[in-house]
Amino acid sequence: MPEQGHLEHEVRKALHEDERTSGLEIKVKVINGVAFLDGTAPTAIIRDAAEEVAGKVEGVSFVRNRLQVKPEAHTTREQFREGERR
Repeated sequence: MPEQGHLEHEVRKALHEDERTSGLEIKVKVINGVAFLDGTAPTAIIRDAAEEVAGKVEGVSFVRNRLQVKPEAHTTREQFREGERR
């Protein structure tokens, strides 16, 4: 089984490389092959995508997805300006 630090790096890398999850700040911890994801996601679909991506990393046996859906936490500056124009 790969070292925990290595698995954490690989999960972070996979999340960063996936277009659905690349902009999210997700805390990753791996203990005995279980990946714990903490943070926020803009939608339930993106939250589930993060779990899917982490679960595909070799050496991860289970994903404990503790991401909370908070759309307002992920409003970009451009989205905010667009909302002001309406």
